[in-house]
Amino acid sequence: MKILKQQTGYTLIELLLYVAMLGILLSAVTYFFGTAADARIKNQTVNEVNEQGTFLLQSITQTVRNASSITAPTIGTSGSSLTLTVPTGSLSPTVFSLSGTTMQIKEGTASAVPLTNSRVQVTSFTVTNLSRSGTKGIIRISFTLSHINPSSRAEYDYSRTFITSAGLRP
Repeated sequence: MKILKQQTGYTLIELLLYVAMLGILLSAVTYFFGTAADARIKNQTVNEVNEQGTFLLQSITQTVRNASSITAPTIGTSGSSLTLTVPTGSLSPTVFSLSGTTMQIKEGTASAVPLTNSRVQVTSFTVTNLSRSGTKGIIRISFTLSHINPSSRAEYDYSRTFITSAGLRP
């Protein structure tokens, strides 16, 4: 009696089917991780701009509230810098201005110090003196903060305009 050995293994069709299913699964996983990485980069970009903008607004408004007077811009005018007289003589005058696309503060005779980092740029910095004659003083500050896009990728594009008002304390 002759015993036939049954061959085990995969047929070519089964092998092709497994490879196709594995390829589809790997493509889906790669797409998911690529999308997640793009979303993470976009969130970091938005956070960077929002944190820098909030820091600038807080720094400027706190200094304005503690100032003795607004030197520039004069009442009823707008300017691209803000000059304040502050109670501490060594810090007076305090000037907020742009140096290129970097916001800076200069206190008294000290050197100007940048308030923004190299990953963002400030544009359209405008200070409007809304004070009325005989009042302590109030100003409106607006600027646009944009993330610097080193690689021209869409995930790095983000820009936001910040606007606030601040008044001198009575």
